[in-house]
Amino acid sequence: MFAFDFGAWGYLYPGGQCFGAQGTVPAPTNNCGSFGQGIDFGVPGVGGLPINGNFAKKSASFYEVYAKVNVTINDQFQVGLNEYYSPNFLNLGAWGNYASITGKWTAPSTTFGTSGVGMYISGEFGRQWLGTSDAFYGTTVASVFGGPFPNGIPEPSYNTWNVGIGFTYKVFTLDLRYSDTNLSKGDCNAFTSDYSTTNFGPGNVTKINPGTGVSAFGSNWCGAAGIVKLSADLTAMTNLK
Repeated sequence: MFAFDFGAWGYLYPGGQCFGAQGTVPAPTNNCGSFGQGIDFGVPGVGGLPINGNFAKKSASFYEVYAKVNVTINDQFQVGLNEYYSPNFLNLGAWGNYASITGKWTAPSTTFGTSGVGMYISGEFGRQWLGTSDAFYGTTVASVFGGPFPNGIPEPSYNTWNVGIGFTYKVFTLDLRYSDTNLSKGDCNAFTSDYSTTNFGPGNVTKINPGTGVSAFGSNWCGAAGIVKLSADLTAMTNLK
């Protein structure tokens, strides 16, 4: 049995703060509020960009369209294909395209006797492709790997994957999952504009994250993570009886 899903998502991130455009080019006013040159010196009356020198637009809001197909092979096995596209991913000025394949195995209903508890194991492997950012994120510094990119950096494409086990009871689902990516700490720093990282070293230098040309900051924001999620299906509340 095939199930198709088409739609659009909007992601709103209010309350952001802009950090200036590295002096490469004047940034449009819609990137930094009333600061026409794209410079917002952080804390009023104190000044200073983040200690690591990263820069970011005030707004990271964006939208994307998607298409999904899920194939139910039998009562226990499902596979799926997903496709997402945004013309301006995270408001970077770069297009974003994400495609993935998923799989799910559902344990027989008798696994836990008559308790009503169900179990499944599922996973996903995906690829995120990204275009070139706008000049706000450009850099005039080069590294041994390439650059500079004053008109915008070629955002890094990367693989991502997750695997997990879930337990269901009536309308509730507890999902325990491991997620990871092959995105390097250096490219992660350039991609996310991590304001908090203090990880500085030569191993973080990449084509789009040149730092001083010899050493650069790296971010752990894209590393491996364990995820615990408890959810409830409110459309099936009658099952609580």
